[in-house]
Parts: sequence; C-alpha cells; structure tokens
Amino acid sequence: MRDEMDARMWVQHHDQFSLSVDRGLARLGAGLSRLRDAASRLASWDGTTAQLVAMVVAFAITALSFNTTA
Repeated sequence: MRDEMDARMWVQHHDQFSLSVDRGLARLGAGLSRLRDAASRLASWDGTTAQLVAMVVAFAITALSFNTTA
C-alpha cells in the first residue's frame, strides 16, 4: 500500500515538474525570439554613422562620469 502511494505521489510530482520545465523552455524560446527580432531591427538601422558615433561617445562619457563620482 505504501509503495503504491509513493508511486502515485512521484508520478504526480514528476508530471508537475515536467510541465514546469516545458513552460520554462517555452518562455526561454519566446525571449530568444524577441532578442533575435531586436537584433535584426538594429542590424537594419538606417541611421547615419555620425549618430552612431555620437551615441557611443555619450555612453562613454556617462560611464566615465559615473565611475568618477562613485
């Protein structure tokens, strides 16, 4: 009797774990898909090189100013 109860509980928990893993993998796949879409949009960016350089310089100045104030 005890073995049967343990077996049923194991199967129930295994099924719940399996569903949790499936949901997690589905969410991970959806996140990677969104990341791929964002990367493709960035790759097709039609901005000028000067704007890109200005953006990089702005991030660098911000990073340096945060480091010096801390």
